[in-house]
Amino acid sequence: MRAGAQNIDELVRAREIDMASAPAPLDWAALFGRSGPRAIEVGTGNGYFLAQEAARLPEFNFIGIEREPKFYYKMAKRCARAGLENARTVRGEASEFLEHWLPPRSLDRLYCYFSDPWPKRRHRERRVFGPDMPPLLERVLAPGGEVWFKTDAGFYFNLAVTAFRRRGGWRFIEIGRVPLAEPGPGEVPSNYERKAREAGIVVWGFKAVVESESTI
Repeated sequence: MRAGAQNIDELVRAREIDMASAPAPLDWAALFGRSGPRAIEVGTGNGYFLAQEAARLPEFNFIGIEREPKFYYKMAKRCARAGLENARTVRGEASEFLEHWLPPRSLDRLYCYFSDPWPKRRHRERRVFGPDMPPLLERVLAPGGEVWFKTDAGFYFNLAVTAFRRRGGWRFIEIGRVPLAEPGPGEVPSNYERKAREAGIVVWGFKAVVESESTI
């Protein structure tokens, strides 16, 4: 193994939160060695968005969660090579991490961009955003915490919006078809979003704020 590759692997391990051994609940300040706004991206893919967003918002502490090993290691290595001290990584299920490792009211923003929509009905339980997600997010989001969601699957967008509306206690800041040819000022497009836009594929999304306190 080349020395450079070995060093990258060491940096990946240094930034990794191992769900098999990490204590729960997570101590954000101890993990990052500082306080600051806290954000999670679920379903990072190859990490293009996470690395760009963490660089754009150095005051934020980021955790990227990806369950597929191939994509996880691409994401983790991308963050390591970029020297992002404000990014940590998790390989595992997002719902499990949110439920068991995050303290209540400890998250300021959650990104879910172009997660797999699992279009077949028999696979619906694998979708990140379903009826169980809004109450879970109500527990972990701080007052005024936000959810940023994007997809190119219209049916998935409708299902996610319906889950939040049926739950109640959420206010949509933005919602619907993303009309601009490019993301809004200051926003970073994910790699998938960039490709979708180039192909003329419609992008749907919303930003939502939690307004009610969970009783969970």
